[in-house]
Amino acid sequence: MIVRKFLLAAAAVATLAVSTVAATAPADAGDPGAAWAAGAAGVVGGLILGNALAQPQPAETYVVRRRPARIYEEEEVVVRRRCWREVWYDDWGDRHVRRVCR
Repeated sequence: MIVRKFLLAAAAVATLAVSTVAATAPADAGDPGAAWAAGAAGVVGGLILGNALAQPQPAETYVVRRRPARIYEEEEVVVRRRCWREVWYDDWGDRHVRRVCR
């Protein structure tokens, strides 16, 4: 992580050095638009560089994922009852139906 910060700072210094050497013409103090633009560019660049250098180092965390414990349960034996319908007629000829299970 320290090497990353060092390389970022070195890149910033190299960028500033190249920009000063390769500048075509210096900004004229009489031109207020150019002065404001240069100031804004400097502030934005400083914010970006400062934020990059001030990033906290992430803590080393280890994630341990365990399998859930296997639980074996015995299944209950369900005895299915046999059921059927029983139809019968009474003395007057009325039909009756009942369900019989054993």
